[in-house]
Amino acid sequence: MLLQREMAVYELTIERDFSAAHTMRGHPGECARLHGHNYRVLLTVEGEQLNDGGMLMDFAELKRILDDLLAGLDHHHLNEVPPFDEINPSSENLARYLFECVAERLPEGVGVSAIRIFESATSSVTYRGPAAGRGA
Repeated sequence: MLLQREMAVYELTIERDFSAAHTMRGHPGECARLHGHNYRVLLTVEGEQLNDGGMLMDFAELKRILDDLLAGLDHHHLNEVPPFDEINPSSENLARYLFECVAERLPEGVGVSAIRIFESATSSVTYRGPAAGRGA
């Protein structure tokens, strides 16, 4: 049996990538040493209402928002970039950071549904955040 929602929900997903180095402070394994990743980021936003043009939001605008944030991380040593100069630049912390930063920049009625960060082709983290931060 299909569950019915009270309102239709639209989701848009974009994919971007960036490269960065980091060390994991206090980690007992190899990741404590300086190393890098070619990260892949999947960002999904959601909302119930389409704008006058029949879109939740323009893909180009969503890409611009994420690209602006990733520009400050790309080809950097993440441990030197706030807030990762104070917290470990784990994929989990990176996902939460990007989720929160994107959420602040979205138009009214659009929220971040999820962000997925791949640090390799076979390893990823998904962060969904609090329900209050989605689909405002």
